[in-house]
Amino acid sequence: MRLLWLDLNCSYAHSSLALPALHAQVMHRTDVEWAVVRTTTSEAIGTAVDTIYAQRPDVIAATAWLFTHEHLLHIIARVKALLPHATVILGGPEFLGHNEPYLHHHPEIDCVLRGEGEESFAQWLDKWNNPEAWNNITGLCYIQNGTYHDNGLARVMDFASLHTPEESPLFTWSKPFVQVETTRGCFNSCAFCVSGMGDPIRTLPLEDIRRRLDHIQAQGIRDVRILDRTFNYHPRHAIELLQLFAEYHPRLRFHLEMHPALLPQSVREVLSEMPDGLLHLEAGIQSLRQEVLNMSTRKGTLKESLDGLRFLCSLPNLITHADLIAGLPGDNFKNFAKTIDNVLRLGPENITVHTFC
Repeated sequence: MRLLWLDLNCSYAHSSLALPALHAQVMHRTDVEWAVVRTTTSEAIGTAVDTIYAQRPDVIAATAWLFTHEHLLHIIARVKALLPHATVILGGPEFLGHNEPYLHHHPEIDCVLRGEGEESFAQWLDKWNNPEAWNNITGLCYIQNGTYHDNGLARVMDFASLHTPEESPLFTWSKPFVQVETTRGCFNSCAFCVSGMGDPIRTLPLEDIRRRLDHIQAQGIRDVRILDRTFNYHPRHAIELLQLFAEYHPRLRFHLEMHPALLPQSVREVLSEMPDGLLHLEAGIQSLRQEVLNMSTRKGTLKESLDGLRFLCSLPNLITHADLIAGLPGDNFKNFAKTIDNVLRLGPENITVHTFC
């Protein structure tokens, strides 16, 4: 079977982990021949279509998220018209909800995988050309003979047992940074985030993380983005990782997402002692209106978050930016503009603000 992965990103600097994460689990198989077409949303759709068509794949796979989804659909629709017998499977954050209307509206998509795909995608490869056997593949959603089939949500409970993305020869080492998960799942339940779905938090052993960082450093990489949704959800775990990261100064730099409401004194002391320039922190404020945060079911009070943000902004050894989200329930343009102004007043010399709509 010839499988073509459409690696679509927003820019050259970005590189999705989905491809190497899935490939690492099945790279030992000799019955699957992998090909990759890499493109960005700024490149011509026709160029990607021509390249895919020339490969004549049996299977076309890709991951879809908010900023790539529309471009991806244009490519897939054209390719499917040229290669009607190719099987198309998609995954990613766009499919965490109810997928029946989507599949009816896009018949060029044969199936989508909801959730974490490392185990389920490997199972699907065994049955890709036998849809009658798809009914027991967890997370797979598809339409067969007009009937919608929904196999729930795929979750990898033994996260530490997975082969790491860096083990795959399809991992991209030429980008300005690499991404690493040290935990999967999120303790929070924010309505605006696809990660807050009641997932159990699964954590990698510290020595496994050390081995991965050694490997990354050996490749000449300088910047590492930690993908943990709330890096400091557990103070002891956060402290252990911060102390580990400090061992790599000045060879590596780390980008982390932190909840500013979850900064006990023990974590603050360690952050204060971090080497200068080691950390770039992303502090999730989201809104300065408590009623908006309540409607969004975000944990942590506004008072705690602002206190934590003031502390982070006071540390000259850290780079901090605050995240705000426009368009949350109960918010409006006037209040959001006021929120931006008030956040900037907290630390105008040591804070940048990122807004999301």
